[in-house]
Amino acid sequence: MKKRKLLYVSAEISPYANAGGLGEVGRSFPKALMESGDYEVRQVMPYHQSVVGEMKYLTDYPVAMEQGFETCVVKTDPRNKDIVTYFITNDRYFHRDNLYGYEDDGIRYFFFCKAVLELIKKLNFMPDIVHTNDWHTGMLPLLIKKELPQIKTVYTIHNISYQGYIPVSYLSGLLNIKEQYALGWPEWLNFMRAGILYSDLLTTVSPGYCEEMKRPEQGCGMTPLLEKRVEPMVGILNGIDIGNYDPMRAEELIYPYNALQPEDKRKNRTWLREHYKLPEDERPLVAMITRLDYSKGIDILLKAISFFDFTKFQLMILGSGNPYYQGLLASITTGYPESIAVDFGYTADIAKKIYAGADMYLMPSLFEPCGLGQLYAMRYGTVPIVNPVGGLGDTVIDDKDQPEKSNGFYMREWSGQALNEALNRALDSYQTSAWKQYIRNCMTFDSSWKRSINEYKLNYEAMFYREPESSGDKEGIAKKERKVGAQRTQI
Repeated sequence: MKKRKLLYVSAEISPYANAGGLGEVGRSFPKALMESGDYEVRQVMPYHQSVVGEMKYLTDYPVAMEQGFETCVVKTDPRNKDIVTYFITNDRYFHRDNLYGYEDDGIRYFFFCKAVLELIKKLNFMPDIVHTNDWHTGMLPLLIKKELPQIKTVYTIHNISYQGYIPVSYLSGLLNIKEQYALGWPEWLNFMRAGILYSDLLTTVSPGYCEEMKRPEQGCGMTPLLEKRVEPMVGILNGIDIGNYDPMRAEELIYPYNALQPEDKRKNRTWLREHYKLPEDERPLVAMITRLDYSKGIDILLKAISFFDFTKFQLMILGSGNPYYQGLLASITTGYPESIAVDFGYTADIAKKIYAGADMYLMPSLFEPCGLGQLYAMRYGTVPIVNPVGGLGDTVIDDKDQPEKSNGFYMREWSGQALNEALNRALDSYQTSAWKQYIRNCMTFDSSWKRSINEYKLNYEAMFYREPESSGDKEGIAKKERKVGAQRTQI
């Protein structure tokens, strides 16, 4: 079978730019799809200020915006031999200290969507599928449906609570009144609504999150749109790059280990304690690597500290974010110099050492579309203690009656007391012979992309065999294809 061509579009792709899980998935998913052998994959992202290295100029062209044109310069990374990566460059929009958080974010990422559309027209690479991600790319399925309807579009929701908005004037002449209403008119138009309404395939990052979004209290206003889709949303678990998160990598860990011989995990714990000046003793080490944000459960962790019995364990927190939480954690730590260590300087290197050295991993999130932290922790045999929402409930198994099947512990509700209770269950189990089985169950859990890639491929292929919702103007589509083909350049 001839390989299908897929263009993966994301606001962030690690290692070029990474603010969280979206960037990590951008690093591993396209690579895994390419390695499956059935797809030729290329990827495109903005040329953020954080992107480092010498990039190669490819082309430039004007992009029509509300009151004129903006210039887009396209660059590539000659060092990346795995996947061709295109960078959409415009210093006005993307040469900034942060990826997001500006008043004109909607305008910035609308420019990105339009620039990608024009890039598709110019490339000597006509994708069969354009796979878009989160609100930043939500307008692209709409633009493609209007101008290149022969291309199938996929829209993956990583976090439904961030949606993106733009004034209706930016889509002047493109939408009729009914379509404008559907996107939010007379208020600003909603990027995520566009992605949901105009994509051929709608996915999210875990089966659990897929079900949660159908509930009005958790759908952030999108539940009615999800219900109206002819083709329902599909929940497919994220995977991780198991080669990048590998406890056997000697260049990253001083004491590599595996599921068959996990004894050296304790040596990594000793190193970690020395590094953070915690005393060495028989207490297990509990870790939390997180963004310091309300939704990640920092508030209930702070409440739970008053319940914790630190004669039973030590706590290590790696994270950054809200200065208010940083101040509280720093203050609390001074009262427990032999039991708590806090580090606000996140690096991937120290994170992996913490995953390897800790015995348990806290993830008390209020919501978690998929979660990657628990997958990283389990890869290193670090047993997660979670609030079983979204992907946490899909990946962590807590069977009180059959610990031989379990790989973690659930909170019964989202509260400090429930977190303490779940932690105490884990601490009690740590003292038993069953703990080795918990470690083994974690390390043998399949967190690779293999199964998820197969699910994506099945859903990709199904798009090409569905009857369209309306027959459309086939001759008009053919004319557009011929016109785009005539414009294409050898880039």
